[in-house]
Amino acid sequence: MATRLGRGRWILYVLGVIISGGLLALPVAAQNGEGGYDPALVPASPQHVQRLTLIAKDQIVEVAPGVKVPLWTFNGSVPGPIFHVRQGDEVRVTFVNKTPMQHSVDFHAATTPWNVWYQPVNPGKSISFSFVPRYPGVFMYHCGTPPAFMHISSGMYGAIIVDPATPLPPAKEFVLVESEFYVHAGPNNTYQPDAQKVLDVRPDYVVFNGAADQYQAHPLVVRAGDRIRLYVLNAGPSLFSAFHVIGWIFDKVYVDGNPANTLHGIQTYQIPPGGGATLELTITQPGTYPFVTHAFAYTGKGAIGLIKVLPAK
Repeated sequence: MATRLGRGRWILYVLGVIISGGLLALPVAAQNGEGGYDPALVPASPQHVQRLTLIAKDQIVEVAPGVKVPLWTFNGSVPGPIFHVRQGDEVRVTFVNKTPMQHSVDFHAATTPWNVWYQPVNPGKSISFSFVPRYPGVFMYHCGTPPAFMHISSGMYGAIIVDPATPLPPAKEFVLVESEFYVHAGPNNTYQPDAQKVLDVRPDYVVFNGAADQYQAHPLVVRAGDRIRLYVLNAGPSLFSAFHVIGWIFDKVYVDGNPANTLHGIQTYQIPPGGGATLELTITQPGTYPFVTHAFAYTGKGAIGLIKVLPAK
């Protein structure tokens, strides 16, 4: 690592690994806890002014059984809270940095000057800005402070779902954020983020919602005939997702989550780092249906979960 990056830059990365950031919010899904990260999408608030407070916080997170890593987080969870707003709402963001290093926040759903609002915020300081989402979709927010790949791979990312002005039909709605973790083992069964592995794109874990395999033990539960709507974000920072449900086909895929961009009858949909998609399917036969990235070199690293379909009532 010292040879590849230069010793000075390596020291900066190591310092970055030891320090961190976390978050607080309004309409959000439940975060990491017993039973894992709740993927159910909470309905958007009826208010047309949405106030989102994000707090950078250091947190130790278990990314796989027994693998606890000190991460930079929003609101203490990885991914950060899932925000749910509507196209045309005014979104007022307050970002507070309660860590010993600089962090920032960048909303892909916004159209606002990067050089004004997305700049690093010093420890103990805050910044507030607002934007109006012009397009519906599945959007990423993340820390963009250099090196951005390290801040994202160390946990500073989340999803904001923007509903279209004309509501979609009712459905069982879930949010799945795919991402990668790169770690190395330390003394006494400890782990640390590994900057060189990030640069080499050698992930140890590829996961949904911050933890390997969590939705095998805690599947997404629906009934036969339910319309299922999956909001899938690929936080990366580097791999493409080949999202696939084993045993069924997507009725519709909204590219980037925008219903104006609709595909039909899709078996597998590719989502780039920093991109998203909304995928709809209606499973009519009870059973268990795995969801994976079909890039199978990474599926075994934790990117697999289950949809459990119960008989119709």
